[in-house]
Amino acid sequence: MFTTPIRSVLGSILATACCAAFFAAPAGAQQKFPNKPITIIVPFNAGGAVDVTIRIISEEAEKSLGQKIMVVNKAGGGATEGQGFVARSKPDGYTLLAGSSSLVTNTITKSVDYTVDSFEGLARYNYDPDVMFVPASEPIKSIEELIAQAKKEPLSAATSGHSTAHHIASILLENVSGAKFKYIHTKGGSEAVPMVAGGHAKTLLGAWGEAVNMVNLGKLRPLAVMSKDRDPRFPDLPTFKEKGWDIAYGVWRGIVAPKGLPKEVKEKLAQAFAAALNSDSVKDRFAKADYTIALKGPDEFDALIRQDYKNVKQILDQLKAERSK
Repeated sequence: MFTTPIRSVLGSILATACCAAFFAAPAGAQQKFPNKPITIIVPFNAGGAVDVTIRIISEEAEKSLGQKIMVVNKAGGGATEGQGFVARSKPDGYTLLAGSSSLVTNTITKSVDYTVDSFEGLARYNYDPDVMFVPASEPIKSIEELIAQAKKEPLSAATSGHSTAHHIASILLENVSGAKFKYIHTKGGSEAVPMVAGGHAKTLLGAWGEAVNMVNLGKLRPLAVMSKDRDPRFPDLPTFKEKGWDIAYGVWRGIVAPKGLPKEVKEKLAQAFAAALNSDSVKDRFAKADYTIALKGPDEFDALIRQDYKNVKQILDQLKAERSK
């Protein structure tokens, strides 16, 4: 008496199984990337140059990727907390880092569990030479005056963090000029800039884009720029070189991923960020925020990171040797 129902149930089960097998993806097949939101870690507080620029790029890159890009601030340890988090993340394209020159300097000057080889570049998008600022309330009117005063007694200097590019720039300036600084390390430019604008520190070597609003408000005075030639954004500002100190240094900013991305994922991300940086929207917003676009693709960017590592290590090793004499 149970024959017919049992056969019916078994037939239904077999039919379902056959359909599932027919429509199932082949073994080893993956869903098309990306199929969920992407996270970009900013290893500094909100409001600084890295944070501002990556948010502009992310909003445009979402259009090509078809997924939301979430920008998350993870400050701490002069950017080491955020950098280490990404280095330890799965290399699947869903966790990226808004990188800067601090990625290089941190691996040289700090005890961290990652190296420059823990990452691979997707797009360098900006290069910013360091600019020296002082509070507008200070009587110092020129870089010559600042250096002369800093030779007599150390001047307080705010930085965006220990061993960040701006800190290294200050150390290089000390070496070539004989000036001395007392450092106040913060968690990013969003803290360092208002500290100097408010007169709580005497000097700041930082990015123009981070400080330009305070300059326009009459709170900060720029004195000189660490570029080989005068910067077209502020052509009246002299370079350190033309004032007698042969120093050119700045910070690069770019997007990197944990080492080991699948080729197709890397290509998809690199293309999306390049398209964003070439868009009129990003170009216009960068210009309004006083940031330049200096795009380099994955291979060029990887080479730049490794060359920067060699250059900075050589400079710091020389400084260490000279100071130990």
